[in-house]
Amino acid sequence: MELSELVKNRVFLAVAGGVALTAFLGGVIYFEREHIAELKAEAAGIEDQISTAQVLVRGTPDLVKKVVIQRETDAVAAQILPNEEDINNFVRTLRSFEEQSGVRITAVKKKPLSSREKRDFDRVVYQLTFEGSAFGLLSFIHSVESDARFMSVPSFKLAAATRDKVDSSGEALHRVTLDVETYVYEPQKGPAAQRIDGYDRKVEQLAAEIDERRDNLQIQPFEYLGQRGRRDPFVDPRTPADSLDGPLMTIEEQLAAVDGLVERTLELQAFWESYRNLEDFQARVEAGVTFEELLFGLEEDVRIVKVEGTLKHMPAEYTFRTEVVPVVADLRIAMGESLYGQGPGETLLKEALGVIGDHLLLGEFELALAALSPLETGLDRAAEDPKRAPLVAELRDLEWRARTAMDFDDLELDVGGVIVGDTSVALIDGRSVTEGEMVAPDLFVRSIRADQVEFIFRGVALSRLVAKK
Repeated sequence: MELSELVKNRVFLAVAGGVALTAFLGGVIYFEREHIAELKAEAAGIEDQISTAQVLVRGTPDLVKKVVIQRETDAVAAQILPNEEDINNFVRTLRSFEEQSGVRITAVKKKPLSSREKRDFDRVVYQLTFEGSAFGLLSFIHSVESDARFMSVPSFKLAAATRDKVDSSGEALHRVTLDVETYVYEPQKGPAAQRIDGYDRKVEQLAAEIDERRDNLQIQPFEYLGQRGRRDPFVDPRTPADSLDGPLMTIEEQLAAVDGLVERTLELQAFWESYRNLEDFQARVEAGVTFEELLFGLEEDVRIVKVEGTLKHMPAEYTFRTEVVPVVADLRIAMGESLYGQGPGETLLKEALGVIGDHLLLGEFELALAALSPLETGLDRAAEDPKRAPLVAELRDLEWRARTAMDFDDLELDVGGVIVGDTSVALIDGRSVTEGEMVAPDLFVRSIRADQVEFIFRGVALSRLVAKK
């Protein structure tokens, strides 16, 4: 029994020892596995660091390149964007634009902007209010666009002027509210600038790219050519600047026509001054004849412009109204008050007869009367001269004909149809009328033709066309 029990005890101890050894080995294996997992995680982290470092190493040349280019172009950026101290110069620059463009600034106000965290670039907006022409506005915006500093016009409002609100050149003055925007460049404190090995050599290598960046930052010059005969569409949309169909003149033609009248007016003023200084009466008379002929010709052209209404471009019309019309009127008055104020001479009266007669032949009755108007005050004095009296009588007769023709045109006559035969009949105002029959006081039918009816009105033969059906 003792031997059997001893064997049993040894077997038990062996089994127990095996179990303990198995448990120990299992624990060792477990802890080793944990350690291996930790080592693998650490290795993965190192691989990530290596990958990140590799990306950084690969990107370092590009980063160095960008830093070098940025450092070499910082001076250009400083010129483009004002700093806080230079913002007052910015306002003075806006005032210089006022002088260059011809506008008149009435208010400059810095617009409040929402406060934000301080950054290297801070937006600054000034609101300007000014009066100026459409082309003054364009010139002002051109100055903003062309300045070395960076500026922009994010918005503006324009209240168009009325046609009677013009400046000394005849340009319409619009009221404009305009925002001008820029940025203040104040670099904030940050990490210290890092030293770059071989910096000068890298600058030389990147010289082409640095120059290209500088060129892109700087404003390319652009020439603003101004009005160049253009119209102001805000106030005068009726006259095109280019070729036209019909009797109207282009802007360029209107300006040229008015410039010609201004030149003749100035020459006539100079002639008048020399005439006034003549002491010999006969010389004054002869010079007076020449002067009045020139004055009459100028007055005729001025009247044509007035009657036909060909000046639609405001600067041209303004110049004509201020530099030609009043000067010509003053010269006529001065001539009448001078020692030569004996009425128009024979040469002038004959010229007036030709001009007025031509107007009557063309049916231009208003122009005929307008041509006579400047001579009106001197006709009675001229009629006292036996040589000039017949010419004055002819002018009075032409005046009568012109006024009669205009009154005839005002008559409401409906010539509805005619029958031409042994006894011709015309249907006038719904009534059948034969030749020689009275139609109204001072009006009777002289003759009836297929296409027109001839009347005698106040002793003047005038005709009306038959209405076409």
